[in-house]
Amino acid sequence: MCAWWVAVLGLSNRAKALLDKPAVAPSWHDGVGGSRPLVGELRVDRAYLVLAAKYVRRQAKQLAEQLEGIRLAEDIEFVHRARVATRRLRAALRMFDKCLGRKLVCRWQREIRLVTNELGAARDKDVQIAFLCETLHGLDDAACCPGVARLLVKLECSREALQPGVLKAIKRLKASTVLDEMQRITKKALAKLNADEVALGSKFARRKTAKHVRAQLNELLSYQDCLADPADQQRHHAMRIAAKRLRYTLEISSPVYEKRLDPAIEAVKRLQMLLGDIHDCDVWADDLARFAQRQRRQIARQFGNEGPWARLERGVRHLREDRQARRQALFGELVAYWTELSVQQPWDRLAAILEGRASGVAAPDGEPPSPPGPPPATPPEPPAPAAREKSNGSQKTDGLPPRSRPEPAEEVVRRPVRLPHAIAR
Repeated sequence: MCAWWVAVLGLSNRAKALLDKPAVAPSWHDGVGGSRPLVGELRVDRAYLVLAAKYVRRQAKQLAEQLEGIRLAEDIEFVHRARVATRRLRAALRMFDKCLGRKLVCRWQREIRLVTNELGAARDKDVQIAFLCETLHGLDDAACCPGVARLLVKLECSREALQPGVLKAIKRLKASTVLDEMQRITKKALAKLNADEVALGSKFARRKTAKHVRAQLNELLSYQDCLADPADQQRHHAMRIAAKRLRYTLEISSPVYEKRLDPAIEAVKRLQMLLGDIHDCDVWADDLARFAQRQRRQIARQFGNEGPWARLERGVRHLREDRQARRQALFGELVAYWTELSVQQPWDRLAAILEGRASGVAAPDGEPPSPPGPPPATPPEPPAPAAREKSNGSQKTDGLPPRSRPEPAEEVVRRPVRLPHAIAR
């Protein structure tokens, strides 16, 4: 048995299985250090407070339930679920900081952020290890196995080196009692507010959530031009982060709109998935280049030449080509889906919901909702070149010259690469 397979057999059990100062809780209404965050309109709007308390409490419980599984390190899904819970918590704390009190939120955010950073690095390695195990199991070319197995060994060592930092972050989080504090404060708040009797769709709650959703949607749409350049990795990554933030904001706001945000959530979820998979391919490209460079230096130092590198190079090249092809396919799928969204116009429908112009919902500012418009007409077939030339050259509409006439609405649908406009803040 070659040394590479001996190395494979020396992997962790997880890889083998894949191959075959406690703090006194401040009062909800008193904030921290005597500050009173619930002022003005917030003090009397129970719906928005209940929305904040319910969401923060649910995510704090979700995170707390994963900690023991992370410590045992027997299933990588505990890390994944905890990482998602920390991200959702951070999104909620940013959104509801004025409700909870900024001093309190800053302390909570600091503790949660430390855990997120450690879990993020560990989760990234877990995903890469799982991918390599699946790749190694399905390889048809045995000559690729040494290089893939060698990289797998390196990733396993890197992941094991991260575990003490993860455990330290978890221990610090428990010692801070932040999660217990979150659950205790939100439970007390929900009892005081008689949460079961509160309808979440108040005017104030709709106005506040709409403001947050618009801000995140405009951030996402500000990156849409990067889809014209497959090589713009930095902005693709920024667009992924914007999609993630929009998704979390929509999920937080969903109870206010009685699930009418679900289509937008599904659309953003798919966008996030495609952009995330593309980012993973970009990370693989950088990691493989770095791995190859280090291995060649190490081999040359150990053997005096790079000859033994030839046994590893084929597997590394196979991974690089596979990830490049995968990224190209994913980017084509992303562009096609974005073009599909430009036809379906989910952002316009989302704007209508936020503005109270859909399903008879009262507008956030209290005005009666606008009646829903007629369904979009099927776009007509484009005119023949001769007819188009005649209409452009000999006819005028509304007293305007041909070039200055507004375009008909149907042409927005007809253009295959038309991108949705940003919604004004």
